Amino acid sequence: MKYLLWTLLLFAAAAALVTASHNPGYVLLVYPPYRIELSLTLFLVLLALAFASGYGVVRLTAAALQLPAYVRQFRLGRAQTKARELLDDALNAFFAGHYAAAEKASARAMELGDTSALHPIIAARSAHELHEYEKRDAYLSAAEGKTAGDATMRLMATAKFMLDQRDPRGALHALQELRDNGVKGHPGVLSLELKAQQQAGNWDEVLNLLEQLEKRDAIDVTAAAQLRPRRFQAARQNCRNGSARAVPVRRLPARAAIALRQPECAVGQRTGRAVRRLPIRRCNRTDQAGREMAQPA
Repeated sequence: MKYLLWTLLLFAAAAALVTASHNPGYVLLVYPPYRIELSLTLFLVLLALAFASGYGVVRLTAAALQLPAYVRQFRLGRAQTKARELLDDALNAFFAGHYAAAEKASARAMELGDTSALHPIIAARSAHELHEYEKRDAYLSAAEGKTAGDATMRLMATAKFMLDQRDPRGALHALQELRDNGVKGHPGVLSLELKAQQQAGNWDEVLNLLEQLEKRDAIDVTAAAQLRPRRFQAARQNCRNGSARAVPVRRLPARAAIALRQPECAVGQRTGRAVRRLPIRRCNRTDQAGREMAQPA
């Protein structure tokens, strides 16, 4: 159908050209003292050529004016393409354990003007693995001032770094900032907070976090069972040191509560499904025979 239309158009143009060539009309242009006489056919051809030339000049001028913007857009697109390639290289190198190469690729992408927070976060994680903490902190600073999602990545990375350096207070500060930003109940955040509370020895908070993670099926049952006995070991140690105090044992399994019923330190008694908080007598470290079990309130 397309070829048929072009054929018809060519025949029509040929017929028009033949008709115009036998046209006896003429055009007289007078500009004293000049006088120009043209055939009508030639005048129409010259008019069409003048229109095409004028249209071409207008298009060329518009293209020349838009050339700087086009060049900027072209350079930006090329830089973005290069940044995406560097992001792939950085991720591949990071997960392959080539942290120096991952940091180099991310730093190069940042130099090209890529504004994504992924590059400074990857560079910071790589520098952390290389124990270059000053560079790590500089990359984290470069990730500030981003969107809410980017801030979440930065703060979670900061919390992980603090945990690796055995700084639970710094990790909890970063996690508190996350909560202030509206990130609540996130399983990843709860897992980081669980580790921070473990390092800080806040076992009551550990139990609360375990319960939240279990509700979300975000923690292995075996791992949760291994964490709970540490709470009781801390209670026994406090009792042996003569500094035992009332310990809440609600939400704990019955076998864990029974495990604490030792002659030197009783912490609770299970009644039905509820476990009540009971006072604990201060234990005397020097007189082992004088230890007594706490009585129900």
